[in-house]
This record gives sequence, structure tokens and C-alpha cells, in this order.
Amino acid sequence: MTKLGLFSWLLPFLLFLACFGLYLSTLTQVHTFDALSYVLDVDRKPWQELFHPHHLAYGPLGTLVRNLALTFGYSGSSALPMQVTNALAGAAGATLLFTLVRAVTRRTDVALATALLLATSYAFWYYAIEVEVYTVAVLFLTLCLWLMVSLLRQPARWKWVALGIFQGLATLFHQTNVLMCVPTALLLWLHWRDSRRTSPNNNRTKLIHDLQPALTYGIPLAVLVGGSYVAVGIGVSGFRSVEQFSNWLFKYARTGWWGGPISGSKLGDLGLGLTNTLAQPWGMWASILLLALLLAGLPRLLRQEGRLVAVLVAWLLAYGAFFFWWEPDNIEFWIASLPPLLLLLALALSTWRKAWHAGVWAVLALGAAMLYSNGTAIAQRGDATNDMQRIISQRVAQASTPNDLLLVPDGLQELYLPYYEGRNNVYSLNQALFESENNWFTACSRVQERINLALRSGTAILIGDAVLQPELETQRSGPDSGAQGRGGLLERFGLTQQQISACFQPFAEELQPVELDPGLPRFYRLPSAQQRADGAGWTFSARRWGWQANNVKHERFENGWLMTPDADPWLLSPPMQLDTGRYRAIEIRMAATTAARDAQLFFLDASGQTDETRSVRWTLQPDPDSHVYEIELRGQPGWSGIISGLRLDPVGLGDGGTVRIESIRLVQ
Repeated sequence: MTKLGLFSWLLPFLLFLACFGLYLSTLTQVHTFDALSYVLDVDRKPWQELFHPHHLAYGPLGTLVRNLALTFGYSGSSALPMQVTNALAGAAGATLLFTLVRAVTRRTDVALATALLLATSYAFWYYAIEVEVYTVAVLFLTLCLWLMVSLLRQPARWKWVALGIFQGLATLFHQTNVLMCVPTALLLWLHWRDSRRTSPNNNRTKLIHDLQPALTYGIPLAVLVGGSYVAVGIGVSGFRSVEQFSNWLFKYARTGWWGGPISGSKLGDLGLGLTNTLAQPWGMWASILLLALLLAGLPRLLRQEGRLVAVLVAWLLAYGAFFFWWEPDNIEFWIASLPPLLLLLALALSTWRKAWHAGVWAVLALGAAMLYSNGTAIAQRGDATNDMQRIISQRVAQASTPNDLLLVPDGLQELYLPYYEGRNNVYSLNQALFESENNWFTACSRVQERINLALRSGTAILIGDAVLQPELETQRSGPDSGAQGRGGLLERFGLTQQQISACFQPFAEELQPVELDPGLPRFYRLPSAQQRADGAGWTFSARRWGWQANNVKHERFENGWLMTPDADPWLLSPPMQLDTGRYRAIEIRMAATTAARDAQLFFLDASGQTDETRSVRWTLQPDPDSHVYEIELRGQPGWSGIISGLRLDPVGLGDGGTVRIESIRLVQ
């Protein structure tokens, strides 16, 4: 083998190593919402819950590579193994495109130029260093592209089978790759038109002959994709009805986050998405240059490779039309269009017979500029010290305890707090609406129940200002901020600020501002039971604030917490850790119309149990008016050490009268 021939064989390997090294050296430390979702799912969920309906295979792949890393001594989260997997897929995809272009055009210069464009394009590069599904899917799509070119040149049954398998794998990594059926249908039609001239005259034989390519392609595709979804839906998830299966399969598509009517603004979004896919911040100029080169070679290209051009254009139109409707400014959705687009460009460049002509050098120069520019943009985006969401999450964690409920704006804080800060009790309006199938009444009830549960548990609740006023998050982050979605939560779900305010109104009077750092969003706190005990106590003008009533009926709030006691009524405080040395008395403001006038206060032991020997009794005033009862605690039986809570028996026995508890306060 000559030195030139050896280099020709070595070049793909060197290209792979260069791309893989580039991606490994730029692995992002700032993750997208979806990326952290995958990581947390793989790290925490059992494998049976890792099958996302839009990308069925990615969760299991993450578990596989994480377990493989663990066997070699790795002890971290699944983020790094999944990033390395994407870097491998990205390097393999760029190398595969180089090999394909060189095989089709017989031009190393053109192959190197287009492979460089793919490897350094902003979208392909970024998602090759992130924890997302697209890079692996595009690797399979590039294999499909190779097979489609080969089928145009020399049809074979095994190629149709392989095409169905590789498209099936691409579809399992992202459901939208079912769109590959459109260019494949054109490819089948072209094959059918060619075969009509040579097929047998017998009608039955001719029919079998005509259907054979479609069947050898379609059956593997249907078995792989359909079989996988059925196996997961019925075998793993246990769905037993078409409705259950449909709800799972299309739940995300029905959220209203994507799609919507075609409008003039989508044209601008389309231009933004396409240009940012190539380069940031000057992707428009890169697009103009590539379009000019493509158009310059198009007339000659149509004469030489008209059939292949038709298939590639069908691919681009199918994906382009769908994502123009779905979410045109999202660069992740345009990655699947890069291989056919760059092959089209390579074919146009190859119409010039001279090697290393000006067009090739222009593309190489563009690739070098993208390497520098996109590398700089990716480094800045992936630098954790520049990540405002990380800083906010750190400050929120410092202002809270691990058990506190954190109601955060819709976006990365919902995932940053559990992943980076160990704060797992996190909830958002976005999550509540998703769980409630966009029904605001149900979602509001879920949010209020989470707050009430936290109050009963004795923990504090921190609420972001953009939860109380969602338009603040849109103003800070722009109209398209991760999970926030296009237009913000109010627009996406058709809500009003009045509806949001009404949901939180029962808690508004008790909200206390929590200042983070200057320039960071404001949070508000509903104090924990411990903080209330150390402060102003509990005022029952509109809420229980975590206290629970037992053996009472007809509860309502009317100048206090009004109820009708049954036999042995009692009110239980949220859990606390009361250092008895800090308090001298307790003040209870209450009124009663019952004949029974005996009241009792229990001091719960470390296990939360009551005992007569750990209590104090007193007698209520004989009238129905409100009175403040100050009960001395020092020296009372059981008032020593640490008290885990309080139990108030307002009367010994209900007799048809009412009791109203207005406030309770510990006196330090």
C-alpha cells in the first residue's frame, strides 16, 4: 500500500480522534432542563420507569453506560458517562459523514470540508457534549443516509432490511424520526418505477416483486418500533386499555407546549433556529455562504444526481415542515437535518472538477471560524461559574433546610436544587399543571395541598417571586427559557395573574421576604413550626398553619378557628424541637360556648406520644367571650428537656357547643 493510500485509510481514524478529543475537552458543566431530567431519572428511578414515550431507548442506554462505568470504579452520577457516550456518537457521526461523502463524490477535499462543518456546527457540537438524545439518533440517521444512497446506486434486499432497522433505532431515540418514512417512500417509488421495466409480466408475481422492498423495509421498522412500544406499554408499564396506552404515548404532545397555529412570528423563529444551529452569533452569514455555494452548483447537480437530490430534499422538507410547526427556533430539532443538507452541499461542491477549489477552501475557512466562534460560545455557556441558575439554587439552599418545601419558577431550579444542592422537596406550577393535565383548578389544589402537607410536617416553605407572578420569569429569561416554554406559563396555559394570586391568597398574609444576593430573584418564606414557636406563634384567622384537629366537626374560619367538638376533641401541633429552657409560658386566646370548661395541654415526648404525667390543666372562663389564657410552663410535669410538639384539648367533652381558637403563642 502506498503512503497516500495508507493516509487515505488513516484519515477517518484521525478525524474520529480529533472530534472525540474536541468533545471530551469541552464537556458542558451547565445542563439543559431535559438533560438534568434524564440524569435524575437514571440515577434515581428503577429501570421500569425510564421509558420516556418520546425517546424510549435513551433512559435504558443511560442506565447501561452508568452501570458499565460503575464496574470500572466510577462513583458519580450518570451525567459524565452519558456525555462521553454522546461524544463518542458525535465523533462517529462526523467520521461517518466524511466516509459517506468521500465514497459518493470520490473527493477527500469535499468530504473533509463537510465533515468539519458538521463537527463544528453549534447544535451538533453542543449536543455531543450534553446529556441529550439527539446525537445518538443522528448517528443512526446518518447510517440511514448511507443506505439510501447505496440503494439508489445498487438495490439489495439486505439494505432495505438494514434501513428499516436503523430508522427504527433512530425512532426509539426520538419519536419524530418516524418522519424518515417520507424520503424513504420517495426512494421506494423511484425503485418501483425502475423495476417496472424488468419485473415479470405475471400479475401476482409482479405484485410480490413490487411489494418486496416496502415489506423488507417496513416489517423490521414496524417490529422494532411497534414491538418495543407494545413491550414497554403492556409488559413493563402494565397498560390494559387503548386509552391508557394513548395517554402515555401522547401525553407530552398534548401539553400545549409545542405546535400551535402557524403565524408570522414562526418565520422569524425558523430563521433564528436554522442560523443558530450552524453558528453563534453569526450563523446568518454562514447560512448565506453555504446557500450561495449550494445554488452555484445546483443546476449541474440536478443533471448529475437528480434522484438523490430529490430524496435529500424530501428529507429536508419532511423534517422542516414538521418542526416549523412544532418549535422552529429550537436548535436541537434541526440536528437531524444536518447530514442530508451537508451531503447536498458536498454534491454541489463536487460538481467542480478541480480539487481544493475556492468553494472547498471557503467551506474549510468557515469550518475553522465555527471551530473558534462556536468553541468560545460553548465554553461560556458550559462554564458553571457563569450559570445564574446555579448561583440562585446555591443561595436558595443556603436559606433553607433539606426538608423545606421549595416552590420554584418553572425551569432549571426545579432540577438544579435536587441535583446540585440535595433539596428534593421541590415543586413548580409547571409540574402541577402537567400532573393535572393543564386543569388549573386541580393544579392549584395540588399546590395548596403540598403547602399544607409541609405545614403539617413543621417545615418551612420558600416561594419564588416568579411563582407568585409568573410573568417575572419571562421578563428575566426571555420568551423561551427552557422548561418555561414559549411565551411563559401564563400564555402557554391560558392563565391570568388573578388566578395565580387567588391560589396563593390564603397564605399571602404570612409571607416573609427572603433576600438572597443583590440582583437575584426574591423569595418569600412561610415560617416553619419551629420559627413560629420562636416568633409570633400561630394566628388562626384563615388557616390551620399545620395544626390538625381530631374529633371535631363543622370546622370553619370565623374570627378564628371555629369548630364543634365531639367526644375527646384535640388539636395537634406540627412537629417541633422545643427547648423547654427557652420558654416560660404559653398564651392561648380562645372562646367556648360548651358546658364543659376543662382544658388540657399535653407536652409530646421524643417519640410524639402523650401522657397525663406530661400535661397541664386549667379551667376556661364561664362566659362565651374570648380570653387570653397565659399558662405558666416552668415547673409543670413533663416540661423539661426537648418537647417534640404540643397537643391542646380545648374541652374534655363536646356537648353541642362551639370552640374558637384564635391564637397560640409561646412566651420566651
